[in-house]
Order: sequence, then structure tokens, then C-alpha cells
Amino acid sequence: MNNKVSYPELFFLFFTGSILGFFLEGIWRVIRTGEWENHSATVYGPFCIIYGFGAAALYWITRDVNGMPLWQQFLRFAIAGAVVEYTGSFLQEHLLGSVSWDYTGRFLSLNGRICFSMTLMWGMLGILYSHLFAPAADHFFDIAVHWPYKGICAILSIAMAADLLLSAAALYRWRERQDDIPPQNTIEERLDEHYDDERMKEIYNNMVFQDHKKQPAVILKAK
Repeated sequence: MNNKVSYPELFFLFFTGSILGFFLEGIWRVIRTGEWENHSATVYGPFCIIYGFGAAALYWITRDVNGMPLWQQFLRFAIAGAVVEYTGSFLQEHLLGSVSWDYTGRFLSLNGRICFSMTLMWGMLGILYSHLFAPAADHFFDIAVHWPYKGICAILSIAMAADLLLSAAALYRWRERQDDIPPQNTIEERLDEHYDDERMKEIYNNMVFQDHKKQPAVILKAK
């Protein structure tokens, strides 16, 4: 197995992992509550990007853990998953002033961003991923070299970057509207027009905002 991983391969894993994560989260929500919940991180498309980054990270690690004892593989996958999840939560909170998951109160929770049970889940997912999905991905990449998938990857990368940029701008304005901050320019006026509170609540129905005017632990539901 070649240990080098190209950008098109990582992007494909990120892209497909984001889509699979969106549906897995939704299905799990239906099983638990009987109701579908949107877990997309973007205003357009079914992309739960934390799973996308997780899929790329697990694949990367898979290239280095072959031949290791199973417990060492599990440990590496668990740590990698926890790092991805913690980093994603940290960046969302400090850049957008919001959170999409909170494990506060769970066993060995760290700032509500990760917890023991989810870290174990990442370890188990990594083992399954390395034995089931990674070989299938390798086979796909061997076939895809004969396709124009690099060009497709470039187009999708641009589209995803635009979607993420637009989503970040819409989220930032949504956060400002919680503090009654009026739009400062034409772009912000357009964002308020096309991505008003009602539409944003439908897209990000599991997101909560932190009230930075109060104590950091106070969270306001975006509903």
C-alpha cells in the first residue's frame, strides 16, 4: 500500500464522508426521537463536514497503523477522532459564537466538546473503517486514475469552498441579528434577505448560540 495520499483522494473522502455523516446523523435522530433533524454545516447540500474531516483523518491514519496491534490502532483512531471533534467545536464556538453539540454532563467530558463514549465510538469506527471502507476506497482510487476525477475534484472543491464561505457569512449575520446589529453594507443586506432567521433555523435546527454578553456557560437556543 502506497502511504502517500493525494489531495483529490482526501477531498473525495471528505466529500463523501460529509454526505454519509449527514444521513447517519439524521437516521440516528429518527431512531432516537422519531423525528428527522438536519445536521448540515452548509446552507446548500447535505454536508456534515465534521464527518468529512473525520473520514479523511481516519483514512490517513489507516496508512500508518497496518501491522500494529489492534489496541494501538484503536487508540490512534480514538485520539484522532477526539482531536477532530474538539477542534471543530472549538473553531465553531470561537469563530461563529455557536455550538452544534454539547457533551457537558457525560462521563469524562472535556469542555463539552468531547467525552469518553464518543472517543470510544471514534476508535471503533476507525477499526471498522480501516478494515471495510479503506480497502474499498483504495480499489476505487485505483480505478479512478483512468477517469477525469481530478478535474471533477477541482470543480467540486471550488463549489464546496464557495458553499462554506457563504454559509460562514450567513451564520455570522445570523449571530449578529441575535444582538440586533443592523446590516452594515449591501452584502449583509442580501444575506439578511435570503438567509433570514426562519430559514437559518430550518437549516441549523440543532445549533445554539452562546451569549457572549453573559457567562460563557450560558447558551441561548436558536429557536
